[in-house]
Amino acid sequence: MDLTNHFLLSMPGLNNSWFDKTITYLFEHNEDGAFGFVINRPATLLAGEVYDQLEIECVNPVDRGAIVYEGGPVDKERGFVLFPSDELYSSAESCSQGQGVTLAGSTDILTEIGNGNGPLDYLLLLGYAGWDAGQLEDEMAGNSWLTCEASQEILFSREVDEKFNLAAGTLGIQFDLMSAEAGHA
Repeated sequence: MDLTNHFLLSMPGLNNSWFDKTITYLFEHNEDGAFGFVINRPATLLAGEVYDQLEIECVNPVDRGAIVYEGGPVDKERGFVLFPSDELYSSAESCSQGQGVTLAGSTDILTEIGNGNGPLDYLLLLGYAGWDAGQLEDEMAGNSWLTCEASQEILFSREVDEKFNLAAGTLGIQFDLMSAEAGHA
């Protein structure tokens, strides 16, 4: 099972955990494990503060006011930028390509965004979510996650509070009606 380019929707059993009511985009999933980013948990700082800390010029008020997301509980000080792969930039050589999504971990893409030459749609993330081989599969068997195919429309949506419900809607699910208890036949 390859869940690359899928969303993980946290089930009610994860309430009171770091992943409570989160939607995670899986950038990579293979026999070695999984790697992705929570895309609906805003951090306490805005992009302008990141630009200032890194001493990167960015004068566009929209980009300075962009949300920075808590991408996951691992390596929370490390920054990432996700953007659509169809938007190519000079820093693309230092990026990883996924299925329609590009991941940048260097400040080059922030410089391009700051000078107005970067992608229009992007997510700034601090930290990531990671699973060892078989760990995510075990959590799914334990009813911790539901999955659905990712869409760029939801991934890059500016409606942060709606991302989870939009993804659940693709499965025909209303999470507020779900129980934390799992049934097994």
